[in-house]
Amino acid sequence: WVKRSSRLKWLHNENMESNFKHACGLAIELVSETITSLKRDRSRYDFDTEVAINSLLQHVMVLLNACVKQPLEGIARVGCSCIRHLLFSTGKQLGDHLNVVCRGLADACNGSLEAVHLVLIPFTQPSRLDGGDNGLVRVYARKDTPSAVAKRLNTLTQQVFLNEQQCSQVDIMGKDQIGPAPEDKVEQFMRSYVIAWPADRLSNKPSRVPFSDLVIGLLAHSLLVQTINDLFVGDKHPTTKSTNEFSELLKVLTPQTMSMLLDAVWDSYEVCIAFNHRPGLRYLIQKVGCLNDYIPGLVKQAQKSYITYINTILYLRINVKEQKQEIEADKSTGVKPAEGTYSHAGLSLESIDTSWEGILDTCLKEASCQLCASYSNMYSSQGHSSILKHKPTVNKKSNKKDGSASDDDTDAVQERFSVNDIEHWTSTVVSVLNMYYTLSDEMFSLLLPAIYPSTVELCVNVTDNRVRSVVKSILERVGRIKNVV
Repeated sequence: WVKRSSRLKWLHNENMESNFKHACGLAIELVSETITSLKRDRSRYDFDTEVAINSLLQHVMVLLNACVKQPLEGIARVGCSCIRHLLFSTGKQLGDHLNVVCRGLADACNGSLEAVHLVLIPFTQPSRLDGGDNGLVRVYARKDTPSAVAKRLNTLTQQVFLNEQQCSQVDIMGKDQIGPAPEDKVEQFMRSYVIAWPADRLSNKPSRVPFSDLVIGLLAHSLLVQTINDLFVGDKHPTTKSTNEFSELLKVLTPQTMSMLLDAVWDSYEVCIAFNHRPGLRYLIQKVGCLNDYIPGLVKQAQKSYITYINTILYLRINVKEQKQEIEADKSTGVKPAEGTYSHAGLSLESIDTSWEGILDTCLKEASCQLCASYSNMYSSQGHSSILKHKPTVNKKSNKKDGSASDDDTDAVQERFSVNDIEHWTSTVVSVLNMYYTLSDEMFSLLLPAIYPSTVELCVNVTDNRVRSVVKSILERVGRIKNVV
């Protein structure tokens, strides 16, 4: 059904879409009830049943991954919702089979970025031309889209590419203040766009990306990253959770599965950063998405993915430490723990060793250093103080006959993007540093080799008072712990 409808582009048929969503939801519910029933009836549960459940879940995840990749909002959303349902409504009954669902979640998260990976190809970092490196990127328009569909896509474009502050400005000014000019709205809201470039003969990758695929893919990606965040941490700060509050679902996940999920979140961050470092591509999206004077980017998603990654690393690291303390306490008192007592985060008693702690510490150090180094370089390479003195507009018409952006246009856009990005990454840096600062003294000391180098990096070029204040607090705390002050 998905493959056939995908080939037919779903024909914008509301009945077909509605019928599919209803059928898909019922199918997932049937799978959940069947697995729950089989798990409860231990007399019928044997090796063959175990294999059958595993195979069933694999097929289900293939279906849901296909839904997530569909360029139709309703189908992509139902794919994300069904994955979430399997995790949080049926997860406790799945047992070890939860690993199949989580690996499918990681695959879906990576697959939802397929359109972004493709559109980055003709724009190598730091590409400044909206026509790509060789000026060969073209945008084709077709008048084949119902007005309601095109309007909804414009709304989703704002949701995906604009940050919270920009979205609030749109809400205050009114939706009519963004999008095509009034005289062009009727015609503009009947168009669909495709970004295309010359195909590489040595590559089998597509050389065209429908704009709707890009927007819907990013929307689904945001929902999947949120699901991973809720699976690991939820809405609580990682430093406030204890082992006793550790997610029941994580107890059955293997380190390999958790690694896949963490890699998916980190890849999300890196892809978003790669997009943001291509001003020419962002300028193209600004025009194709009818975002007027608003600066598009994936800063919001990059921040979300980064915070999820750091939260999860801290969460796992803290719980591993607490679990080791419980084990050592039981050993000292001669108490023999019951089987399965220490199985948090997929870690058996034997697997809790210095290698696992070292992996988490290394991940934390590399992630922190990358963020702080990149943020520091924004000041040194872009000349933050001089940029803030003037904010040139980007609405002037290009003098080029092919309609591409002039050099003045791209220079202005690049400067405005720099200012915009610095302002929003400041809040992320402050949030991460505050996470470190609120750690207990014992945990802060343990993680000091991982967080100290990145903190020192911020002393070089950063002049923002909010960042300097929290850096000062961290360094003072280091001094107190090391008995320097």
